Amino acid sequence: MQKISSNFHFLRNKGFFDLLSVNFLTQFLGFGSTLLVAKFVTPVELGDIKILQSYTALFVILAGFGFNAAVLKVCAEDRPDQEKLGILRLAVQRAGVATAITILLVIVLALSGVITSTLRLSLWLIVYACTIPLQVLTGIFIVFLQAQKKIKEMARSQAVVKIQSVVLIVISTWAWGFKGFIFATIAAYALGLWPFLRQIGVNFLHTPLEQKPARFMQYAFFSVLGNGIALLGQRGDILILDHFTVDRAAIGYYALATIFVTAASQVTGTVQSITTPYFSEHAQDETWFRRQLFLNQLRMALLGVAVAVGVYVLAWILVPLVYGPDYSPTLSFLAILLINYVIASSTSLVGVAIFSLGFVKYNSLSVMISTPISLITTFVFLTKFGIIGVAWAQVVLALVSLCINAIFVNIVLNKAFK
Repeated sequence: MQKISSNFHFLRNKGFFDLLSVNFLTQFLGFGSTLLVAKFVTPVELGDIKILQSYTALFVILAGFGFNAAVLKVCAEDRPDQEKLGILRLAVQRAGVATAITILLVIVLALSGVITSTLRLSLWLIVYACTIPLQVLTGIFIVFLQAQKKIKEMARSQAVVKIQSVVLIVISTWAWGFKGFIFATIAAYALGLWPFLRQIGVNFLHTPLEQKPARFMQYAFFSVLGNGIALLGQRGDILILDHFTVDRAAIGYYALATIFVTAASQVTGTVQSITTPYFSEHAQDETWFRRQLFLNQLRMALLGVAVAVGVYVLAWILVPLVYGPDYSPTLSFLAILLINYVIASSTSLVGVAIFSLGFVKYNSLSVMISTPISLITTFVFLTKFGIIGVAWAQVVLALVSLCINAIFVNIVLNKAFK
């Protein structure tokens, strides 16, 4: 009991419960708002929303160019506060250039018909792309607070952002449907910058940086490479469905299942947010690092099973009650996608450990191997088994990633502590 009490107080002091409770609150609000949004739009429009979000998420990775990961790694190290502010300024400036280039790329690709399956979606993608610079700035501000272990401040800011976003998006979608959702999302991201700017201030814009941190651009480059390819693997199912499935309503059912999985992923994301700066701080302590990686990864795997069961029970109650029998395919998709979630949870801290030790290229290499396998498997399974095959393809990806991560983490640990 003393050990349990000690662990409880340790986690509370580190801000775990603050961040976890806010993540649950924000995810609950986001989940509830998504359920309401799904009621205010048709299944086809729900699928279109998911497609727009998937394309935009890829462009956000490119626009941010990994500078959020570089800020997280470098600012988590022992540096003067003024130097950290200078690093933040450097990241924002360079991300601004990358974002401008990305916006132009979105416009060119959308108007040329290279991406999205219809002209209607291409035009809406250009409008929705207004969220890209706002998402990039928000991501950098969040990791800046996280790197300084200001978990409580970060959590409170996220709570404020989510509450105002939910209210704005739900009311707008109820009033104006699909169009209301798009424009309200843009406005919500814009308003969401204020809580973070209040925490950080704007003085960083005038803070000089005498010398760029060593390997700053290397961290950024490998991060954008790894995250971009990883996100392509994660969202590839939606993108393939957009181009190779004529049943647009079925995409909406599948998209609803992914929303439940996203809710489950908040637990994983919370643990990763908490552990990253601590793993970076103890990157020179082999005994501590190996022990904590093993213990926390084991706990995360067990927690992933419990969360998956809870989410499925919740969906089993809500889907028929809220949407009726027509949405029954959602439960079949969800059961398979939660298997993928459990497997992914079993290696969720491996990437954090590799990143914290500075071997970011191995994370990039991991997704460079697994993503092509995922995309090929998704396409083949779709043609052979239909949309249910797409869900099983995600399980294949999770198993491949598990094997790759197990190999790479051993290589990295041996290299780091040789």
